[in-house]
Amino acid sequence: MTAREAGGVKEQNSDDDDTSEDFVTGQDSASPASTPMPPLLRGRRRTLMALLVVTALAHSACAVEAGLLVGELLGGAGQPRRMIMVDLAALAMVLAGLAITRYADRVIAEKLGQDYVRQLRRGLVAHAMTSPSAPSLGITIARSTNDLASVRNWVSLGIAPLVALVPLLLGSLAVLAVLDPALAAVVGVPLALLSVALLLISGPAFERARDLRRRRGSLAARVADTVTAAPGIAAAGGVERELNAVDRAGDKVVDAAVHRARTAGALRAVSLIAPLAGSAGAAVLGAFGLVSTATVAVALTIVGILAGPVGEQGRTVEYRQNYKAARRIIAPLLAESATTAAPARAVGGPAETPIPDADATSDAALSRGGRVIVRSLPVGDTQMADLVAAPGDRILVRGTDSTHVHEVFAGLAIPAANATTRLCVDGDDLAEAGSKRRRRHIGLAQAGSRLERGTIARAVRYRRPDLDPGVTGPALAAVGLSDRVAGLPDGERTLLRRGGHPLTRQEIARLGVARAALGQPSLLLLEHIDDDLGADGRDMLRAMIADYPGVIVIATDRPASLLTHWTEWNPQGAGVGRGEVGPVIALHG
Repeated sequence: MTAREAGGVKEQNSDDDDTSEDFVTGQDSASPASTPMPPLLRGRRRTLMALLVVTALAHSACAVEAGLLVGELLGGAGQPRRMIMVDLAALAMVLAGLAITRYADRVIAEKLGQDYVRQLRRGLVAHAMTSPSAPSLGITIARSTNDLASVRNWVSLGIAPLVALVPLLLGSLAVLAVLDPALAAVVGVPLALLSVALLLISGPAFERARDLRRRRGSLAARVADTVTAAPGIAAAGGVERELNAVDRAGDKVVDAAVHRARTAGALRAVSLIAPLAGSAGAAVLGAFGLVSTATVAVALTIVGILAGPVGEQGRTVEYRQNYKAARRIIAPLLAESATTAAPARAVGGPAETPIPDADATSDAALSRGGRVIVRSLPVGDTQMADLVAAPGDRILVRGTDSTHVHEVFAGLAIPAANATTRLCVDGDDLAEAGSKRRRRHIGLAQAGSRLERGTIARAVRYRRPDLDPGVTGPALAAVGLSDRVAGLPDGERTLLRRGGHPLTRQEIARLGVARAALGQPSLLLLEHIDDDLGADGRDMLRAMIADYPGVIVIATDRPASLLTHWTEWNPQGAGVGRGEVGPVIALHG
C-alpha cells in the first residue's frame, strides 16, 4: 500500500460517514405519519378531478364497445358487405375515442398534479424562509425536487390511472360475465391475485423509498455545504477529501436506489403477468370449445385494452409508497408553516379585524408618534425586559451568546402572533399586522446576509416596492454606492446573482443598510452589520445612526465607534438602563 493510499484510508476512516444529515432530512421516525396533507380537491382541482372521472367513464365505454364490435365482426360472417363496413366505421370511431380519452386523461392528470405541487412548493419555500428551524440549503432543494416529484408522480401518474382503471375494470368484468361467467372468472382471478401480491410488496417498497429519500437528502446537503465552503476547503488542501466524502454519500444513494429497484421490478413483473394470464385463460376456454370464437375475440380485445392500465399498477404502487415517504416529511412542515403564518385570531372576531385586548389597545396607542414598545420577548430560557423607546433612542443588545442575540432580532423582525410577545410600533400592534404594514415600520440589516436574485434597483426597494423608483439613487448615495453602481455595465439594472455578485461583501452590507433604512422606518434593526462594512463603511454607518430620526436596535462589538449614547436592553431582571459611552451589561442566555 502506498503512502497516498494509506493517507486516503486514514482520511476515509476519520470522516463520520453516517452523519446526522440522514435524519435532518426529516427524522422519519419522529414525524407524525397521521399529519394530513393539504386537501387535493380544492379550487380548480375539483373541476380537473371531475373531468378525469368523465374521461375515465368515456374511455371505459369505448373499450367495452370496441370489444363488442370485434365480436360482432367475427360473428357476422354471412352479413352483407354494407353492414360489415358500418361495423368497421363504428370500430374506427371507437378506437379514435379510446385514443382521445387517453390523451385527455394524461393532460388533465398532469394539470392536476402540477397545480397541487405548486401549492406544496410554495408552502415548503415559505417554511424554509420563516421557520426558526429551517433546514440547510441542500435539504430544501432536495425537498422541492425529489419529494415534490414523488407527490406529483402519485397525483398525476398514480391517482389518474386508478380513476381510469376502476370503471374500466368493473365495466369489462361485467360485460365478460354477461357473455360467459367463465370468462369473467379467468380474467378476474389473476387480477385478484395481483391485488394481493401488490399489497404484500407495498410494505418493503415503502421502507426502501424512505431509505432512498434519506440518502438523497444527505447527499444534497453534503454537496450544498461543500460547494458553499469551497474556498476554505481548497485553501486547506481538502478538495480530494471532500470529493471522497461526496463519493461515499453518492455510493449510499446508488445502493439504496438499486435496493428499491428490486421491489419496483417485482411490482411491475406481477402487474405484467396478470393480464397475460387472463388472455391465456380466455384462449384456453376457446381451445376447449367452452366459448365461441367470437366471444373469445371479445374477451381478448377487452383484456388487451385492460393490459395497459393493469400493467401500470405496479408503477402506481411504487408511486404511492414514494408519496407516503415524502408525505411524512412534507405534511408536518406545511402544518408548521401554516401555523406560523396564520396570525392570532380573537375568538368570535372576524379574521380580517382581530379584536385586541385592553393592554394591546393601550400599548398600540402609547406607541403612536414613532415610539416602540416590546413586551415579553422570549430569549433562551428567559425573556427580555419590557422596552419602551422613543424616536432617537439607540438600544444596544450585546451578549456572550450570539444565538440569543439573534433570537432577539428574529423576534423583532418577524413578530410571532402568540399570547405573550407584543410589539407595538408607531400605533400598530405588529404581531397582528400583515407583512405590508410590518415592512413599513421595521427595517433589518444583518451581517452575512445574501441578496435575493434580481436587479440592484429591486434589491434597494425590496422592502418598500410601493415607493417611487426615483428613491433608488438617493438611497445608494446615502450609503456610498452611487459611483460603484454607476460604474457597472447596467447600472441599477445590474442583475445580482449568487447572493449578491458582482458586489463585494462590504458592498452587499452597504446595500443592506440602504434597504433597511429606505423610507425611514420607525424601528431600524442592525444586527452586527458593522462586521461586514469595513472601516469606511463603519464611518458611513456612524453618520447615518447620528442623523436617523427613529428608534435603532443594534448589536455590535464596537459600540463606542458607532454610538454616542445608548440604552442597554437585557433579559428580564436586569432592567433597562440608559448610559453614555462606557461599559455595557452583557446579554446572557
